[in-house]
Amino acid sequence: MMLKQLCTLVIFIGTILTANAQQKAEKVEVVDMVKDLILMKKVESNIKQVWWIPSEYWRFALADSPDIGEDIILDIENQLKGYSLFSVVNSDISPFSGFKRRDAVISIIDKNEILAPLSEEETPDDIKELINLFRPTLANMVGQLGEQMIFYVFRNDLEDGTTAISPYNKGKLLVKVNDTDFIYRLPLQSMVEKKICPEDQEQLNGNWEYCPWHGTELIYKNN
Repeated sequence: MMLKQLCTLVIFIGTILTANAQQKAEKVEVVDMVKDLILMKKVESNIKQVWWIPSEYWRFALADSPDIGEDIILDIENQLKGYSLFSVVNSDISPFSGFKRRDAVISIIDKNEILAPLSEEETPDDIKELINLFRPTLANMVGQLGEQMIFYVFRNDLEDGTTAISPYNKGKLLVKVNDTDFIYRLPLQSMVEKKICPEDQEQLNGNWEYCPWHGTELIYKNN
């Protein structure tokens, strides 16, 4: 993999990109996807943030980079195949001393099964290399919180052969950071085709079955 090329990476947040799959959005706006992937909660002086970074993110974010070719994107996808990456922030804010990092214990609840992140020894070396490579770029995207980010890697495939962590799954993904729950509603709104209300042709959330204003069943644009 041509890692030196990745050092010049620029992530095009506002670019509209194409994804090919059944019921997956034909066009994905990366800025909307990032909004879906980053969840934050603040209680008094404590801030917790979870950033889910699925392998699909890299294809969308890198697709229009002049320095990144299809071969590199495929290489990243292959290295991350079977794994999911999360960034976590758990910090207290002080008006005088800035951020103070706290310990973060992360787990994922999937169908009542508790998934724990891989240890440092269990994490493949090539994934560690990717994290270290992209860390500055990802940190810059979230401002001051970027310096507080801790990365965790989860094994994605369950023993029954299903994929535990995917933005295209149905239902929800529950991520726990210490005693705080973060819930992703799946599939992610930004990554599925929008639906249309047949009454007034308004584009609505692709996860909805019925129009909340007219009560009519929503349809896909091409139906």
